[in-house]
Amino acid sequence: MVVSEPSVEQTALCASLALAAYYFPVTSADYDAPAAPFRRAAFLLSGQFRAWDRWPKLTSEERRRIIDVYRTAPGKFSDLRIFTPAARALLTDLGDEDPGEPQKLLTFEPAGGDPLTAEAAIPRVGGDLLAYVDRQIARYRRPSARPKPPEFAGPGFWKTGEISVQGVGQVHGQLTIPTYPGFTEAFGHDRLPHVDTASPLDDPRIPTDDLLELAAQIESGEPEEKRYLHTVLKGLFSVLQTSDSISPQEALRLTAGGLEIFHAPTGTGKSVLVRVLAAWFAQQGHRVAIVLPDIKACLVITRKIRSDLHVLQGLDVIKHETGCAHLMSSSGMHDRAHKLARLIEEDPLAPGEWGENGERDVDPLSYGCAQRALLESNADYPPGREPCLSLYRQDLGASACPWIPTCGKFAPVYEACSAHVVVTNHFAFLQGNLRIGVNLDGRPVQGMSVAEFALRTCHAVLVDEVDQFQSRAVDRCAGEVILHSRRHWTAAPQEMDTDAKRLPISAEANLLPSVGQVRLMAEFLLLAVCSNALRLDVRDDERAGNRVPDRTGLRWHLARGRDRQLVRLLWPDLAASGEADLPADLARRLRDLMPARYLQTRTRESDPTEVGWDEIRRALEALVAPRGQQLLDAVKLDLHQLLESRVKDPHQRAQAVNLLVTRATMTELDEALSELRSCVQHYRPSGLRSAQRIAEALSPSAVSAVLPLGLLGRSITGYRVTGLDKRESEAELVAQSIAGDPHTFTAELGGLVSLCLAGIERPVMGLSATAYFPQAVREHVHAPVRWWMTDAQARSIRARRHRIEYGEGHPMYGEPIKISGQHPSRKKGALIELGSELYDQYIHRELERQRAKDKDRAHVLVVANSYQQCAWLARGIAQAGAYREGLCVAVRDGDRHSPDADLPRENIATRLTAEQFEDFPDYGNVLVVPLALIARGLNIVVRIRSAVRSVYLCVRPLALFAEPAEMYASVNAAGLHALPEGGTADPDEALEQARTAAWQRLELILRATPQFTSMPKSLQEEVVAGVVVDLIQLAGRARRGGTEAVLHLVDYAFHEDTWSSDLETVLRRIHEQWPPSVKRQMNDLYGEALNAFLSYAGIDPTLTH
Repeated sequence: MVVSEPSVEQTALCASLALAAYYFPVTSADYDAPAAPFRRAAFLLSGQFRAWDRWPKLTSEERRRIIDVYRTAPGKFSDLRIFTPAARALLTDLGDEDPGEPQKLLTFEPAGGDPLTAEAAIPRVGGDLLAYVDRQIARYRRPSARPKPPEFAGPGFWKTGEISVQGVGQVHGQLTIPTYPGFTEAFGHDRLPHVDTASPLDDPRIPTDDLLELAAQIESGEPEEKRYLHTVLKGLFSVLQTSDSISPQEALRLTAGGLEIFHAPTGTGKSVLVRVLAAWFAQQGHRVAIVLPDIKACLVITRKIRSDLHVLQGLDVIKHETGCAHLMSSSGMHDRAHKLARLIEEDPLAPGEWGENGERDVDPLSYGCAQRALLESNADYPPGREPCLSLYRQDLGASACPWIPTCGKFAPVYEACSAHVVVTNHFAFLQGNLRIGVNLDGRPVQGMSVAEFALRTCHAVLVDEVDQFQSRAVDRCAGEVILHSRRHWTAAPQEMDTDAKRLPISAEANLLPSVGQVRLMAEFLLLAVCSNALRLDVRDDERAGNRVPDRTGLRWHLARGRDRQLVRLLWPDLAASGEADLPADLARRLRDLMPARYLQTRTRESDPTEVGWDEIRRALEALVAPRGQQLLDAVKLDLHQLLESRVKDPHQRAQAVNLLVTRATMTELDEALSELRSCVQHYRPSGLRSAQRIAEALSPSAVSAVLPLGLLGRSITGYRVTGLDKRESEAELVAQSIAGDPHTFTAELGGLVSLCLAGIERPVMGLSATAYFPQAVREHVHAPVRWWMTDAQARSIRARRHRIEYGEGHPMYGEPIKISGQHPSRKKGALIELGSELYDQYIHRELERQRAKDKDRAHVLVVANSYQQCAWLARGIAQAGAYREGLCVAVRDGDRHSPDADLPRENIATRLTAEQFEDFPDYGNVLVVPLALIARGLNIVVRIRSAVRSVYLCVRPLALFAEPAEMYASVNAAGLHALPEGGTADPDEALEQARTAAWQRLELILRATPQFTSMPKSLQEEVVAGVVVDLIQLAGRARRGGTEAVLHLVDYAFHEDTWSSDLETVLRRIHEQWPPSVKRQMNDLYGEALNAFLSYAGIDPTLTH
């Protein structure tokens, strides 16, 4: 008799119950043995182990065992409402036994005797509970559980994989691979790169004297005037403080597990420290991964570290072979190489710039494709999309290109497997994949992510700008998927419906309910929009149709995104004005009108004196569960009749009906998509291509691979319809879904994340100047600050307010110029006017004074929020009466020679792309640039001192809570803040409270007005905290080499005190909310930088001490 192995679901249930019985046993006179509470078992599958006070005290082996069970289990089991019926079904066995077979011995029995009402289970596993767990998950721990790489293609004829290329169509072809000496048959997997899991390095102690000595040795061959590494590093260590028992003047001691923050102001030597730490790890024979913000920073530091290692080898300080590799995405290498090459403007035959920049930037990104000369295709494969892993023969699956081992495209992977120092960027770490297979611990495996590669094969990881890393992790939690399309067979749910037939019956039965409901709701919604039966973009005034573009395909539409408008239509006598928040009781009434799901209990609180609400609810329920009928027209007519007495105006009633129907449909689609997202995670290894597509689209990052659900317990989804210009053939419904826990992912890089991805805990150091700022929901990292340097430089940052008024001849002469909050139609004129007045009144004089005082620093930054705003500001500056020359404006790569009328002519303003910002002093003295591109990482210096002194912030930066990523950052942070510090003995209760806090924050955001001046105070404070972080980082561009920075707040929106929403008032509220411990920590970390903003807000800085 063949005994089948238990399913993933059964394994997860049994293992989690055994763990719950061991760690959270419940004893009772009614039980003859300790029982496992379902709520505790569900908690162990949540991944939110910070809520548990015992978690840090467990051994590494215990934590790994729990993590192995967690990562094996379906994410939905962390919800007690899902776990409980599944566990009860397991206990009842649901009649699975064949009457002719011997009765099975149940490994768990229901506590209390009745499996249909049980809340706990008693284990009957015949011995050690933890040994039982190990046996249950053993098959998921085996190396053989990982998929193998495709075989290499051998000589002969091969079909290439078909891809779709925009503007070309489908591209496919035939490749002829000839024989060569030494290549008469396909290579084996031994030609793939080889790498081993690094041994544990739990608490590495790095002597400070060793680092200082290495710094001196690295620059020993440089002229005295060019030496700075030792001086900078010695200065940093002399003032560095720590919470560790070992002084930084003696050593840095890293600890495996979690994340440790190194907090120091910009320009104090963090980059130097990273560079010398790389040399120390290489000297010790250890591997270290360095994660930097972008590719340009990676190219620069890779070149420097390679040079450092070469010097140390020449001095015999490093006696073994060593190296530094830059691990980057292979898909964008060619385009980036072209972009960088275009920026080199001198004669390529002449010596000079091409040699240095070409070797540093262009050469590492360039490669040639050996297939090109041997491939016959109907069109060229674009660079980065070559058929490297999609060569086919009859009766064979996909095979790999035989030139991979010698191809420049994959050289970074081969180099990274042998180097002691691996450099990569935030984006690659968060969502990159090696693409090709590797021989891991002697076994070929496929699908290794960059995050796993770094954490598994390196002894330690250093993350620069760790707060920016977390902010990007928030963005990378979002993924897009086509839910339905008029293009033939391009929607993943359609493919999955067919592909599921390849699965076992039990797996198909588990998967298809969510697939079917997603298909039903998505197809219904798209076709209704295409036929004009429904609209996602509803205007209050239909007469505006010719003046306001339809935003159905331009913005994301949330199921509850129009609740304020709908409530005003349904309850006009109770709803407040358009500028106020949506009252909570009306939001609850509206929610109660929506169809309820079976496992979602709800207490309805409809007013019994109001008639029609139950009928409306039944009509909407019929719409989302049509039972084979086309009910849209009938439901809309019924809703019109039911609302006729309440909404008298026919146009408004039609709006209300449309909003009710689209809200109900999108809400149901939200739920089905969330369920599908959870299901497909466990079918990725099955080879089910459509499941992989959905999983990769909805969970595209390392964050969602490790923590698929955040504190909210589900995803937030927005929808848009594209292709309406050719709706019969090109209309598509696209969903953007955001889920995962970016905050916990960042704080647990060396702990939970490393255990999930690599099976081992690692030391991880995160470096930043702004990683601690409690109300900054995107930037505040929930990890301990282990080392810090107080910003003690007097007057290092000064913040000044300005009131710039419209000039003579303008209709608004004498009025202050306000940009943020201005109607879009008036922003262009306001920014042009602001540019002219600002230059004439301040910038011109500033440059003249600075030329006389210190000409190397006679440069300014003029900062806005977007390229378009920069173009308008630059036009204004160019039109200023005092302007003569020196203006530079930031543009996208494709706009360097654009005839765009909004941009000043090229003979008036020099156009610079992001790669040229650091060289801006070579081109002019005023750079107009977007905040997001200039705030971090750039060294605009003359020699070693900042070339910039003054920064003019012309548009108040704001978070748009209508965007799913901004919303999600706030929601997840609210849940995380609700968790008790250090955890609790009742972690499931703490997690439930955190989820409640997350849901309350989501409700608050959805009920809030989008205008900053009237949004809830807590949301204003989050926005301003993020702005202050940006301003501190922005000031860092002017602080290199110990110089001071002056921030000029120009947009009158900073100072307008409508509804107490000006910057000063909000800063005072933020400061008042800090408990004494936070005030002390903020002062320790920011010092004079913090005092600048407190003084700006009229707060005595000594109150923070």
